[in-house]
Amino acid sequence: MNRTLDATAALLGLKPRAFRTRLRELGILTQSGELASKHRGTGHLYVETRSRWNTNIRTYSHYGVVMAPEQGIGWLAEQL
Repeated sequence: MNRTLDATAALLGLKPRAFRTRLRELGILTQSGELASKHRGTGHLYVETRSRWNTNIRTYSHYGVVMAPEQGIGWLAEQL
């Protein structure tokens, strides 16, 4: 089961903000909260692209969400 970083933090018993701060310190996330390029394609974490309809500009807005698959959760626990 793939989880967002907030769900992963809850599973590891951490608060989401502290979890993201620690991931930034380790260089897993960039300062803007995106997945660092050296961790893309490793199988531990990935970016899921999503979109929503923006009524103000009448088009879709696209964004990425960092997700952790099952093997990534164990890897993250080791990193922390």
